[in-house]
Amino acid sequence: SIRICGGMFSGPVPETCTSFRGKVYADFIEALSGVSLYEESITGPRIQQILTSLVEFKNMIDNTSPGYKRLAFAVEKLKGVPQNYLEENIGNLDDLVTMFSAYAKIEGAELVSWY
Repeated sequence: SIRICGGMFSGPVPETCTSFRGKVYADFIEALSGVSLYEESITGPRIQQILTSLVEFKNMIDNTSPGYKRLAFAVEKLKGVPQNYLEENIGNLDDLVTMFSAYAKIEGAELVSWY
C-alpha cells in the first residue's frame, strides 16, 4: 500500500486510492525529470524517465543528513519548487518510487491527465 495524496477519483481511504493528485507532485516531478504531469498522456519511456529521476534523487537524498540539511539540499537542487511541496514530496519519495516502478512494469501503461 502506498500513501500519496489521492485524486478526485480516489476512495475515502488509502486502500481505495485509484488516482493521485498530480498538482501536489507536478513541480517536483517536472524539476527532477523534465516531464510535466499536466501532459495529456504519459507513456512508457516518459514513465521510465520519471522513475529514473526519482530513484537518482532518492539515492542523493539518502546520502544527506536527515532533517534540515536534507530539505536544504532539496531546495538547492530543485529551485522553484515551493518548500511545502518539497517537504511533502520528500516524505512521499519511497511511495512515488514504488508507484512509478509499478507503472513502468506494465506494458502499454499510460498516465492520463484529468483536470
